[in-house]
Amino acid sequence: MPEHTKIVRSKLYEGPVNLALEEYLLRNCDENTVILYLWQNNKTIVIGRHQNPYKECDVKKMEAEGVNLVRRKSGGGAVYQDLGNLNFTFISGRDHHDITRQYKVILKALESYGIYGEISGRNDLTVDGQKFSGNAFMNHKEVQCHHGTLLLDVDLKALPKYLTPSQLKIKARGVDSVKSRVVNLRSLNEKITTEDLSSKIIDAFKEEYSYTGEIEEIGPENVEEEVLGEAKAYEEWTWNYGKAPSFDLTLEEKYPWGVFEMDLSTKNGRIQEAAINTDCILKEDFIPLTKDLVGTPLAAKDMEEVLQNSLQNPEIIRDLQSLVREKL
Repeated sequence: MPEHTKIVRSKLYEGPVNLALEEYLLRNCDENTVILYLWQNNKTIVIGRHQNPYKECDVKKMEAEGVNLVRRKSGGGAVYQDLGNLNFTFISGRDHHDITRQYKVILKALESYGIYGEISGRNDLTVDGQKFSGNAFMNHKEVQCHHGTLLLDVDLKALPKYLTPSQLKIKARGVDSVKSRVVNLRSLNEKITTEDLSSKIIDAFKEEYSYTGEIEEIGPENVEEEVLGEAKAYEEWTWNYGKAPSFDLTLEEKYPWGVFEMDLSTKNGRIQEAAINTDCILKEDFIPLTKDLVGTPLAAKDMEEVLQNSLQNPEIIRDLQSLVREKL
């Protein structure tokens, strides 16, 4: 048995802050401690460490509709989260890291609702072949982290809406998400609430690990400044988009002045090479544009600025700025 156990509940609902708090707990956990951490995010797509957001998500639609994007430090696939989802994290020294035991806590909590889930592979929990929990793993030195989702009453219509990339022509490396049949736990038992399930998970953890201490709740009034500082790193474009694996994409459109096709090669979220093919009937020199785009972040506002400064024809500038706003 571990010498120490701890339960932490977050009353914060921003993905960057919750992931920063998780990382803080991981970094400050000793080898003889097991921590249970429960948390929720507002509307957020959380992508795996090695994923390409442009390939996994409709980033344009997310931005327009206020859905956040954050990259976690563990691997695995992209997940949509809202307040109908409950996240759990087990943090422990290597000698106390026991995936089966950790899953047991979650499954036992669900049994009180008459829901008998199963472990599917290493990463999923299912009931009747339908997934209600996806899990991922990482470590810091000798301390292990196992975190997962629980779909209680998630807006399932949002999954195909935001987890379907826009119609960009993309050739990309990186880890693709595996599509699975999913189910909300409330569809299996309408009495399940986030608060009640959280309490049952805590009770199951207390029983499994003989925990008798207090539950630490973290909110705006007592969150560590160190955590808020780390959260800023999770909000950075360079982390969420700049860490995307190398990929190529094509932006193309037909205009009254001609067909325009631009091939872009990217690395770390920045354009490495640009090539333009067009039968433009208007007077315009596109060669400076291909040079000026190199090093530019693959983001609409940055590309719009380059278009404004590199091209001369107002109609072409307007059309191509509209193209990047629409596609990126």
